[in-house]
This record gives sequence, C-alpha cells and structure tokens, in this order.
Amino acid sequence: MLKTLKKEIRMTKKKSNTPRHKRLNRDGRLQAAKSWLVKYNGSNKVRGYSKHFAVDLLCAAQELKMLGILVDEKYIKQLEIDKERRIKNNQQKKERKQLEEYGQDENDFLNIGFTENGVPYGIYFDDNDLVEDEE
Repeated sequence: MLKTLKKEIRMTKKKSNTPRHKRLNRDGRLQAAKSWLVKYNGSNKVRGYSKHFAVDLLCAAQELKMLGILVDEKYIKQLEIDKERRIKNNQQKKERKQLEEYGQDENDFLNIGFTENGVPYGIYFDDNDLVEDEE
C-alpha cells in the first residue's frame, strides 16, 4: 500500500518544462539580473532582458532602471506608444472577428455595440430605409 501511495504522489507532481528564469517574479528577476548583466554581450540590454526573463519590453526597461542601468526616456515613451497601439489593434481585430463570426456584413449591418456575452447588436440598413419611408 505504501508503494502505491508513493507512485500516486510521483504521478501527481509534474515538472515544469518552462525554464526557471522565465518563471521568476519581479524580486527573483532583479536578483538574477545582476549576474545575467555581467554575462550579457548584446547591444540592446532591454530586448535581451525581455527575451531572457520572458517579460514585455516596457517591464524590462523599468526593471533595468531599478537596477541602475541607463535607459533612454524617449525609448520608454516609444515602448508605451507601441503598447497602446498594439492593444488598440488587437481590440479592432477582435471586433472584426466577432462580426465575421456572426455573419454580418459591414455593408448591410450597422453594429451599435456588443452585449455582455460579446454578441453584436444593431440594425440592418434595410430596416433603416423602412423607418425613413414611414416619415
């Protein structure tokens, strides 16, 4: 019975395939970054930090500043702008995908908004023409 319990315990524990340096929280990254910076040979420390520790570029820049590495403020502003632009583009893609998913064509359906479940609602242009005719 003891052997079966040990087998069950071993079976439930799974080893993560993700490298340890990519699973660290901020405190762990800041500690590990000190030794990583000594070994790093690349020209762009922000991009290298971002790839090594699996964080976005803005987070990498902020954490390198915490470590005392000089990061250009213009570069940080550009990263913020890029992040906002990426978020906006992703939202637009999501809205387009939802419209395509429900079969509405942009030419004959005026989308007013989305319900809480993500279902688009609005009016067809044919319905709108009927309202104008009645007036």
